[in-house]
Amino acid sequence: MIAALRNVSLQKGAHSMIGLDHTGLGTVDAAGQSVAAQTEFDDVRLILRRWQSACGAGALPPYEEIALGSVGRFSDEIAVVRRLGDEPPLLLRCGQRFRAIVGLAESARSLAELPYAFNLAIGSAIDKACSAGEPRLTVCHWVVDGKVSTIEIVALPLSCRWPGEYFVLFLRPRASQVELASLLINSTQEGIIGLSPIDCGHGATSDFYILSVNEAAAAFLGSSIDSLQFTRLSDALTKVGISEIPQELLCAGSGGRISSFELAYGLGQQRVALQVGVDIAGGVLAVTLTDIRDLKARETLFRSLFDDNPAPMFVHSQSTGIFLNVNEAALRLYGYSRGDFLDSSLAEIRVDGRTNRERDGRELVLRHRTADGRELDVIEYTSETLVDHQVAILSTIVDITERKRAEAHITYLAHHDPLTGVANRTVFTRELEHAADSLEQNGRRFAVVLIDLDNFKTVNDTLGHAAGDALLIEVTARLRHLVRKTDVVARLGGDEFAILVPAVECRSDVEELAQRIIRDLTAIRKVDGAVIVIGASIGAALVPDDAADIDSLLKCADLALYRAKQSDKGTFRWFEAGMDMRQRERRALEIELRGAEIDREFELHYQPIIRTQTGKLRGFEALLRWQNPRRGMVSPADFIPIAEETGILDELGRWVLAMACREAATWPRDLVLSVNVSPVQFRKGNLVGAVGLALAGSGLEAHQLEIEITESVLLAESSTNLAILKQLRSLGVRIALDDFGTGYSSLSYLRQFPFNRLKIDRSFVREIVQCPESLAIVRAVIGLGTSLGIDTTAEGVETVAQLEALRAEKCGELQGFLFSPPVARKSVASIIGAYFEETSRLA
Repeated sequence: MIAALRNVSLQKGAHSMIGLDHTGLGTVDAAGQSVAAQTEFDDVRLILRRWQSACGAGALPPYEEIALGSVGRFSDEIAVVRRLGDEPPLLLRCGQRFRAIVGLAESARSLAELPYAFNLAIGSAIDKACSAGEPRLTVCHWVVDGKVSTIEIVALPLSCRWPGEYFVLFLRPRASQVELASLLINSTQEGIIGLSPIDCGHGATSDFYILSVNEAAAAFLGSSIDSLQFTRLSDALTKVGISEIPQELLCAGSGGRISSFELAYGLGQQRVALQVGVDIAGGVLAVTLTDIRDLKARETLFRSLFDDNPAPMFVHSQSTGIFLNVNEAALRLYGYSRGDFLDSSLAEIRVDGRTNRERDGRELVLRHRTADGRELDVIEYTSETLVDHQVAILSTIVDITERKRAEAHITYLAHHDPLTGVANRTVFTRELEHAADSLEQNGRRFAVVLIDLDNFKTVNDTLGHAAGDALLIEVTARLRHLVRKTDVVARLGGDEFAILVPAVECRSDVEELAQRIIRDLTAIRKVDGAVIVIGASIGAALVPDDAADIDSLLKCADLALYRAKQSDKGTFRWFEAGMDMRQRERRALEIELRGAEIDREFELHYQPIIRTQTGKLRGFEALLRWQNPRRGMVSPADFIPIAEETGILDELGRWVLAMACREAATWPRDLVLSVNVSPVQFRKGNLVGAVGLALAGSGLEAHQLEIEITESVLLAESSTNLAILKQLRSLGVRIALDDFGTGYSSLSYLRQFPFNRLKIDRSFVREIVQCPESLAIVRAVIGLGTSLGIDTTAEGVETVAQLEALRAEKCGELQGFLFSPPVARKSVASIIGAYFEETSRLA
């Protein structure tokens, strides 16, 4: 047996002062509203009732009864303060939670050592409680781990036989928090400042504390982030020559109208002009600073877009037709010098006697004359503008000659892939028909080779479509280099290529070509400067050996490609007769899956999840099983991929959620249910709604449900899926990242989303004893999880040696056949009973 885990509460540092919002309330205030009505916590109401009941006839409760007796179980969150004359209030006792929140050192004994915001709030509560002879409540904003919390501070006055005034202080953060970081990182080019209002009394704001500031804002104020953070805004403005805080900010801080305004001042030898925007969330002002000089730069850019635009453009007076400006492209088109063109008018380049056809209010089909007398058919697009406060016309000219060239290009695109320049599907089919005709005439065999790039989707999703296009172009160039002049290379779409190999003498010729392609494409290591891993899966079929017509040939080659992709990456396969049978079998399974009665044929099995250090049962992972009436139990490896590809998994997933939650609702409340969610469920249907219905329909607590996702969920439409995950977290549901470490961008997702748990892939666990590299990866994942406060679970634990290795690395939880395979619902109760009867199951 091993010792039980200690329940350690990890509190991260970096508490940051931000300001004070105090509400002077006694047991009952002037408006008849009690402190109990203002507090968020039932515990505080209990303390207030005990204080009230301990009051004597006109006397305060004695120190001994309140501080040492009835509220002892709250000692971690309270402090006892004595105030004697003009001396700073002294801390007689102070709970650890109290010290942790206010950032007070163990040796600190005086309230004067508190951060300013807490000193001000606590001092206010004590003063008001002393004056009223009754409890008073204040609130104080405070930054904890990047989030703004509202801290309740209740001061209860006491009587004591010793000299001085005595008070019990109760301190606790409210549940609601403001995500301060989201206010500060939306733009790297704009200055962003988070401000907490300082109340000067009667609800009016007199100044602000700078809660957070980005580098751009610090630069605008001629300072650094460290120098500005947690200082008064008035001090920062004074250093740049601004003597008063703008009234717009003060008004917004006092709850008035929020408006933007301009701010100008000198900074060294430069003149700074800013557009100041203001927003407010949770009582905190988010101020954005935009350098107005950027707007002038945009005006300059607009002018350059006219001067350097490759499209011919000119401006002429609406009333006289005289040219006011012209760009270089128009001068080249018409053959004029700038001086000659500006000395002429619109009437001199338009050809008389031709009917002008107007397409809409701003588009004209016209004929124009050049300087050497040539006539051009053009389309003139017009829009009104102002030049020196007078109405003028901006004209953009399109030479229809270019349109004819474009039409020729369209004809080209009809026969070629526009990205790579090789033949498209239409041309490839036509070439196959020519090869078939040649077979009839001279009996020469030909082959079709289909190529599918391995890991292309990963490159496209992680590096962007531009990188994906660059990779396709590189692949095309290599294919062209590898084939003969008589071979035809085509891109059929996406990352699928095809090669027609005419006049095949023997199969080995095609095999050698396929192996050269695999080696050459696997050798591609970089695209656009980024390191990639790429390869190719290839399938081929031969006429007349494998098929008698073109349609059958393409089908056979496609089946061979499918088998190559299923076998392993970087594999070549010829078509074999059995492949068609396997494909038909897969199709049959798909048809049966579409017609399956979910409630009758599907069931859930559950695999226990065990805490490593205590051996206690943490919960179960729900796993879907299919009892097919004809086939018997069908392996999830066979039907899950089909369900995912066809979209059926969305309906199955909703059923799993509802059924698993109903069954888990009967378990002990401290057990967790883990349910896998497919990328299909993110793309189709309302996943958040499905989870909410499952919880509501079952009565399962939200914190008992853990949703498992794989990295593929975040590879596609990551911003949308991250938003869905955040909605699930807002319901109280836990989120786990499955198969961690097997993808390409796991670390970036940990930065984007606070997962509750990382699951270490079974491939690493399987080799943890004999492979130092696997052990190193497992150790790194566990260490990363510990540093980020994320639980870790190792999957696929099958041997005692693996258990001991994971225990030594302090892995949080375990799952695998060493403890139990997935079991049917009827066996779950016995497992729960066995584990709850014993304190540990690990020897």
